[in-house]
Amino acid sequence: MTIYIAAATVFLFIQHRLPESSRIALDFYEPYQLGWYGAVNKLFVAVVLALVLYPFRRLLDDRRRGVLVLFTALWGIALLGNLDPRPGSIEGMIYTTTSLGEHLLVLLVGGLQFLLVSWGFVRWQSSAQSGEKLPEQDISPEYPSGGRLKGYLLRFTLVHFLVYQIVGSLFYQISGYEEALATMEAFSLWRPLESLTMVAAVFFGQIARGMLLALFFSPFYKVFISRKQGWLMLFGLLVGLKVFSTSSLIPESWSFEVQELLVGLPEVFAQTLVFALLFFSWERRRIGKKSEVALS
Repeated sequence: MTIYIAAATVFLFIQHRLPESSRIALDFYEPYQLGWYGAVNKLFVAVVLALVLYPFRRLLDDRRRGVLVLFTALWGIALLGNLDPRPGSIEGMIYTTTSLGEHLLVLLVGGLQFLLVSWGFVRWQSSAQSGEKLPEQDISPEYPSGGRLKGYLLRFTLVHFLVYQIVGSLFYQISGYEEALATMEAFSLWRPLESLTMVAAVFFGQIARGMLLALFFSPFYKVFISRKQGWLMLFGLLVGLKVFSTSSLIPESWSFEVQELLVGLPEVFAQTLVFALLFFSWERRRIGKKSEVALS
């Protein structure tokens, strides 16, 4: 919390000195907040992150690799890969009129904040366990031996892209997105979705986003793919990092928040669940076939 307050203080100092025309999205989304509301929300977010990262805690035991793994999760997945089109996220770069300067400011301050959090937590965790005798386990966060990174990237990106397009198209038809885009304040900074430029941006943007997410998730691959219920671990990690990590879990206005959640949250959960099931099943089937060939 101390690091967040320091980051928020620096961020807000810079934000308030920008011309109003250069901080429209920052004023609207308020990525950093001071006061009780921001503090309570960040405490809830911290609890959610602790829960979804707990099954992967052994990856954080190594001081050098642990910092990189945690930073990758917090900055790469939770901020850059977040499903909410806020400043600093790829979704925000694709769908909203947020300026490049606003995105860069959030990414820079967020990067420094998450780097300090990762470094401090991993050192604390390592010091707390220094006197404990832990069972010998392979805690390497690297991609599984024998796996090809190129193939993994292609499979992850393909499943991500197809699920995003299909589930997104279905919910666009059944969830009243057209009315929401025209009437809800949450969509006031969105670009027009009907133009060919926007269609191309979504198409190529999601391919790039899928590949980046594949890289960011690769340290966790060995853990969830080796578990029978690994799809559930992957689903929890996806939801916790990509959905709740930068969202306001305690709404300022219940009527507004409920309306917004009813429009977007069902699609997010459906998309995330379908992706986790399909990707996990594909990977387990592929690994099973390779094992059968090796034994034959």
